Amino acid sequence: MEEKKMPKEEFRYYEMPVGRYDLALLGEKWITTYCTEIQHFHNYFEVGFCHYGSGIVYLGEGYQPYQKGTISLIPGNFPHGVHSAKGSTCFWEFLYIDLYGFIEKCYAKDPYAKAQTLQNILNVPVLIASEEYPMLSNVITAILEENREQREWDREAANGYLYVFLQELIRLNDSTSAGHAPYSAYAEKIRPALLFIEEHYAEKLKISELAAICHISETYFRRIFAECIHLSPLEYINNIRIQKACRFLLKEDISMHTLAWKVGFSSVSTLERNFGKIVGESPKQWKLKQRSETGFVNYNIKALKGW
Repeated sequence: MEEKKMPKEEFRYYEMPVGRYDLALLGEKWITTYCTEIQHFHNYFEVGFCHYGSGIVYLGEGYQPYQKGTISLIPGNFPHGVHSAKGSTCFWEFLYIDLYGFIEKCYAKDPYAKAQTLQNILNVPVLIASEEYPMLSNVITAILEENREQREWDREAANGYLYVFLQELIRLNDSTSAGHAPYSAYAEKIRPALLFIEEHYAEKLKISELAAICHISETYFRRIFAECIHLSPLEYINNIRIQKACRFLLKEDISMHTLAWKVGFSSVSTLERNFGKIVGESPKQWKLKQRSETGFVNYNIKALKGW
């Protein structure tokens, strides 16, 4: 298949069901001929399982072929897209996992174990064959089936499988990190800043302080951050804040003044300006539309110049 040049990415924001750390996109609607014109990225870790078909998965500036039994593992904020081979109908199902939230739950009383886990989970996108990683494949299939059948205690069962999935990600990271050294090395350098932003997004954040947390210069931090995340540090912070704002808007009635304060914007006008820039409409307009049937809101990141 001929390689394509992908234009600017889209950001697709998912909202987790209340009390869960996994969201599945299942069923016949995902049987289609995939045609990637614009790569996209998510706020959560994406797991894709190809039941049948073949084609290419674009991963940033690179791409890898897929076929029946391929599993894609793509961290949040990494641009990607699926493109079916000519004449090929494909069936993918997808699972989105709030890894950070789940790790926080698992290790709430053990900050050292939490830090070690965050440091060692897979942080680069990979495609693997299900037959080569049977344990990981079985766990992913089990989580998909729990979401599909929705039996009693499905949330508790899914959480148990998620814990096994987490350990398998760590093992996979150990076995694949050597093959992804350039991206992994940069990702590891800025990981402390990403974790700090996730926990302190509502506070006043300075880029110089984020660079200091990573023990690198501000100039170097800005450069490798853009290479890894495809956003500047400020754009990423504002996107995280808008993600959090969307969560608050969906879950509760809240004034714009309170919302701006809760997500770290200095004023309502700053909140509304960034919301409009990223989402394309005002917070009130967005809330009226709620979420789409597939459980996510899709909008272009207009700040991504040149991508």
